[in-house]
Amino acid sequence: MSQEYQVKIIYKLGDPPKVWVLSPQLERRSDGKPIPHVYGGPRPCLYLPGEWNPDRYIADTIVPWTSLWLYYYEVWHATGEWLGGGVHPQPQGVKQEAENDD
Repeated sequence: MSQEYQVKIIYKLGDPPKVWVLSPQLERRSDGKPIPHVYGGPRPCLYLPGEWNPDRYIADTIVPWTSLWLYYYEVWHATGEWLGGGVHPQPQGVKQEAENDD
């Protein structure tokens, strides 16, 4: 059984939706590893720029993407591996290195 989460989704016309996990608070693993795929704290990284647009319904994209992100977050807590794939966001001002999947 999974933890229940409370999230907040804010959408302003013309801007992509933003999501916060309000409770329970997202936490690092006991080994100190930082939470993967987040934007500074409780904001999960759900999509890349341009992946979501206003023609898409939040209920069909952001809500299930958030649920899936939380699933991967729980798996990561249990195993130490992020199985959700994707590109990890870099802090502002840090150049992202190209990843080689060979």
